[in-house]
Amino acid sequence: MKNMKIIFFGTDENARLVLQTLLISLHNILLVVTAPDKIRSRGTKKSPAPVKRFCVDNKVSYSEEIPEVKDLNNLSPDIIIVASYGKIIPSEIINLPKYGSLNLHPSFLPKYRGPSPVHTAIKNGDESFGVSIIKLSEDIDAGPIIMQKEYDPADNWEKNTPKKGPFLNVLRPSTKLLTTSLFIEGTEEILNILEKPSIIKNAKAQDHSLATMTKKIEKKDGHINWNKPKREIEDLIRAFNDGNNSSYSYLDGQRIKILNLGLAPLEDYLKDVSRLPERKVGSIVYFHQWQKSDPLIVTTKNDYIVINELQLEGKAKISGEEFINGTLKQKNNYSYENPPILN
Repeated sequence: MKNMKIIFFGTDENARLVLQTLLISLHNILLVVTAPDKIRSRGTKKSPAPVKRFCVDNKVSYSEEIPEVKDLNNLSPDIIIVASYGKIIPSEIINLPKYGSLNLHPSFLPKYRGPSPVHTAIKNGDESFGVSIIKLSEDIDAGPIIMQKEYDPADNWEKNTPKKGPFLNVLRPSTKLLTTSLFIEGTEEILNILEKPSIIKNAKAQDHSLATMTKKIEKKDGHINWNKPKREIEDLIRAFNDGNNSSYSYLDGQRIKILNLGLAPLEDYLKDVSRLPERKVGSIVYFHQWQKSDPLIVTTKNDYIVINELQLEGKAKISGEEFINGTLKQKNNYSYENPPILN
């Protein structure tokens, strides 16, 4: 198949990965439609989205607004590709190109339509995931399916990585890592479609009766309830680790972002557990005299978890060990009988 003439819609870092791969594959990117600059962190300065920044750096033609239909029609595109764009595209544009418009969605549709498919899947404890390439439709993520691919993080890790023990968390990635992996897989499927676009006409309608809808992520939902089982808390932490949000808890009224789980084997530290089950959930395990290498271990309803990385409000990210040797030791008002408690 000859190189396709493409109009690309996308905004974030995952969309940038797709766009970069399309450029490397030598397809003709006629135009990129992305989002305008906005305030993306604390402060008042606006900054460009990753896709716009990439276009500027690589001299790719782009627009920060959806162009008029006649302007797009004058470009004579073969196909439109949409990846993490975030806005509704008018139907007259969707149906404009010869081969229509494709959308990369990081779930095994019709499950998890909407804005937070990977976050929701991880939070729900799913262990197998998927990516779908669909024909774009006016209804959200409801178009006919052209290609789908299941993705199991464990199958994509080194075969000699243990499936039990301290490495288990590695096989259960965060939203940020998993989303990137799914977009990489989806981009490969898009390239296959571009090589043989005739398969687009064989797209199969989704079973709408099986559809589930995700919702926009709300920061308040990241508040950790330490009375939940260990696995549920770990899934919440991994789900909110998406590059923009984070799970959180409080210590003495101070908000603490919980960013990453640790991998320390707890049996090396919890030799004397006779008193620990009586402790309040959310207690940070105190080892009489904290050592520099001690991990940050917190009690849950039925177990313990290790926190590898966290961030105090208004401060830089630190490791669990740094938190113990800095914040906790400086307060100097905790003991084995009176441990610090997250809530």
